[in-house]
Amino acid sequence: MNPDAIVIGAGHNGLVAAARLGLAGRRVLVLEAKEVAGGLLGEAGGMRVAAMPTGLDPEVARALALHRHGLRPGRPMATLALGGGSPVRIEGGSARGTDAATAAAFAGLHRRLGRHASALAPMMTKVPPRLRDGGWGELMTLSRRGLGVRMLGRADMRELLRILLSNVWDVLNDEIGDGPLSGALAMDATLGGAMGPRSPGTVLPLLYRIAGQPRAMAEGGAGAIVAALVKAVEAAGGQVRTGAPVASILTGDDRVEGVRLEGGEEIRAPLVLSNAHPRATLLDLLGAGHLDVEDVRRARRMASEGMVARLDLTLGGAPDIPGSGAPDGGDRLVIAPDLKMLETAFNAAKYKESPARPALECHWDAGAARLAVSTQFVPCHLKGGWTPEARDRLVANVLSAVDDAMPGTAAKVTGVALATPADIAARFALPGGHWHHGEFRVDQMLMLRPFAGAAQYRMPVAGLYLCGAGAHPGGDVTGLPGWNAAGVALKDGRGR
Repeated sequence: MNPDAIVIGAGHNGLVAAARLGLAGRRVLVLEAKEVAGGLLGEAGGMRVAAMPTGLDPEVARALALHRHGLRPGRPMATLALGGGSPVRIEGGSARGTDAATAAAFAGLHRRLGRHASALAPMMTKVPPRLRDGGWGELMTLSRRGLGVRMLGRADMRELLRILLSNVWDVLNDEIGDGPLSGALAMDATLGGAMGPRSPGTVLPLLYRIAGQPRAMAEGGAGAIVAALVKAVEAAGGQVRTGAPVASILTGDDRVEGVRLEGGEEIRAPLVLSNAHPRATLLDLLGAGHLDVEDVRRARRMASEGMVARLDLTLGGAPDIPGSGAPDGGDRLVIAPDLKMLETAFNAAKYKESPARPALECHWDAGAARLAVSTQFVPCHLKGGWTPEARDRLVANVLSAVDDAMPGTAAKVTGVALATPADIAARFALPGGHWHHGEFRVDQMLMLRPFAGAAQYRMPVAGLYLCGAGAHPGGDVTGLPGWNAAGVALKDGRGR
């Protein structure tokens, strides 16, 4: 195959980008280092890092006609907040299992945050305008994006500007008080990153996630998403080649010319999209010699220290939620009883220590008899290193937290698989082991993602684009970075 375009990495964003390019008539070759496609959604080494079976952005799924390739949406995902006594069921702005006053306060807060998130949503899903040397067209785009905020009205706009850079602890405490509801919302604001509830700027990630709701589950989970995307790429004339790690990006006259694989094979193409981490793409695959000094500095200093460990607990029987029974496969289980517990766990991780009581996001897969657990605020670079004793201590702390919320679960465990952030970093060549390829911080979001001067998916060498979670709008399973990156490349006329 003589490709018009090469995509580095068969994660879901890389596959989305390849499928869009293929539908536009480009011959696309996707190169994946692992033996299976999917990236963090793939079951490499027997474990999926992204364990929650949430579907892609609905507009992306429709545009790629993924229903023709077997992908079916399930029902909207509900959250069960555990660890505070009776479970609290959260579905949109409705909270059941708590007192009437708290439920009403939560509904009011959710409505206000929903309005703010709706105003920001166009900025999250579209190509961000260029702030530096963008010209009148980019200024007009920025004005249109800001119009949604102005349309909120004076009171709501002032409220949005007041809370946008504040911390989620203060907002939640002021509005609904502490408890499982606040714990679940604070998990949404901090999951995957290295910021605690008291960290400034944690309201923005919360709005980002609310903007993407309600998200439907995908029938068949992550495996079904990956399978449908691979079929979409192939149906559009593309090829997905696994076991093909890329060693470097080839260039000439400041233009992309293709890639070189680790085995020495060279594959030529005038267009390359990288689903790898921005730092790995620019410094390892492209090379610092193609960047100016400031871009090298920014790439090296990009905040991407992951703080999530993954555990798969194989159980001899379904876990039991007090007063509710076995969990539903369409529910997300959050074990974060209050804000104080989350902040205490973050404080430990901030000083490179493993928290005695970590916050957890869980999903029960009855077919596999497996409880997938994402453990928040676990440092990548643990003080003293990830020795066998440190790994055992983390597992014990997770089992204790699970057993507190769902008594008797620890006794049902027949097998444990653990991947620390350091394991994830090594397994997926992901600096810091960060799920989202970079923090959801104010200085690394929207027009500043992955960092100032490198937004809009275009990289410094002509024909090279960033299409992974390090690009706007960031992580989570949406496919939007890949979709937008392919759109920008097509607009630029690359790949012919």
